[in-house]
Amino acid sequence: MFFKVLLIVLGIYLLGKLIIRSVVSWFLGDTAQKMNDQLRQQQEEMARMKKKKDGHVTVHYQPKKAKNFGKEDGDYVEFEEVK
Repeated sequence: MFFKVLLIVLGIYLLGKLIIRSVVSWFLGDTAQKMNDQLRQQQEEMARMKKKKDGHVTVHYQPKKAKNFGKEDGDYVEFEEVK
């Protein structure tokens, strides 16, 4: 009697687990596949962008802007370095 109930409960559990897994994968299957495709596409695009030719150097440099101070911007304070 105990083993019969245990087998029925175990069977219901496994069947429920199988049904839930298949239903969830059916609902989310297309969405997950689309997300995987987008991720793969982005990774390929980044790899193409990072590919460099031999001997090709790219320098990203922005020169510092000159600081222009007028008399109205503040006061000049003399200081003496103490050692």
